[in-house]
Amino acid sequence: MLTSKSASVISGAATTVVKRPLCAVFDFAGHGFFRNYTRWCPQVVEFEPLAQGAAKAGMRARQTTLDRGIRTVSTFEIQSFAPPRAISLKGVTEPFIAHYAFEKQNDESTLVSFSIEVQERRLFMRPFQQFLRRSLEDGARRTVENLKQALESDHAAATTSEPLARFIYVTSLDLQEPLRRIEAFSDLLENALASSNKADMLYAQEAMRSYAATARKLVDDLLTYSSAVMGGQRLEILDMREEIDALLRDLGGVIADAGAHVSIKLPALRFEADRSQFACLMRNILMNAIKYRKAGEAPEIRIEGSAECDVIRLEIADSGVGFDEEFAQAVFEPFRTISAKTEYPGTGIELAICKSIADRHGWGIGVKAKPGEGAAFYFTIPAVVENAANERQPWLAD
Repeated sequence: MLTSKSASVISGAATTVVKRPLCAVFDFAGHGFFRNYTRWCPQVVEFEPLAQGAAKAGMRARQTTLDRGIRTVSTFEIQSFAPPRAISLKGVTEPFIAHYAFEKQNDESTLVSFSIEVQERRLFMRPFQQFLRRSLEDGARRTVENLKQALESDHAAATTSEPLARFIYVTSLDLQEPLRRIEAFSDLLENALASSNKADMLYAQEAMRSYAATARKLVDDLLTYSSAVMGGQRLEILDMREEIDALLRDLGGVIADAGAHVSIKLPALRFEADRSQFACLMRNILMNAIKYRKAGEAPEIRIEGSAECDVIRLEIADSGVGFDEEFAQAVFEPFRTISAKTEYPGTGIELAICKSIADRHGWGIGVKAKPGEGAAFYFTIPAVVENAANERQPWLAD
């Protein structure tokens, strides 16, 4: 509770029932707090954890919120962290306390409660107590409903048996984020124009451009993904080393900017593929290795290939941040990200494109990884050999 003899407390609270087990709810909202917080708090347009690692008591984060065109920058701290029942936040730069409570209803549903208390410290706030109380109550209701929608939509997308339906569902959710941000910043821009606040005008303008670019990138990736799934193919016999060398030349500027070192060990390997789609696959894997590099370290990328029993095994390994093996399949799902977007921005569709290209060619695809030790993506591709008549033919793996 907020306590102060010279100030009163204004509060708001709300509850809802989420059709997910208690452990799943806390995994999302508690253990995944820093990764998922902005998903149920869309008014938060910038979010930065001030420490690395999983959520726990004492950790702090900085946020920028936009509500009704008003921008607020604040820092808060996780005051208590009690899995799987509760998590509390306390304002560091603004006097507030927010409390999330989770109670098992049955094996398949959880009661989620949220409350927030704000200290009325300034005299000018006193005439607006009723308005502020109503705003806090509305905000509390939005919070629990947004949390409910995020949890249940994730579950629905993960459990639907129809890939296209899952793809459309998740796409619609991801497109909402930049559009909501643009709407929020348009309110800020309107207020800034009315008050001639040049700093907020510039801030809103730059943010709207950034989120418009994010939406455009998302649409571009959707077109690439749909082409990889349904577009035409022009298959031809390719030399793997030549194709990869050409791609590395194209990416030379990006590789140099990242300070990356790329080593290649490939014998003479020929295979059948659509040239542009193989280039897209390799580009996405290499850009993934560069993006998920360790902070302050130059990326080390190793490309190796070998052929056994008419099958090429191609591996692209990196020295990046890696991830838990439990996500080895999830990383290939459209829009699935396993890290905070504030730290590693992106649409989360690039590896899904790789899998679609591999599937259409009949190639095997997989990944091995460990947190802090990098990831190694591997492919099994039918080799092209020469028959007795010296004619190249593709041979399929057993």
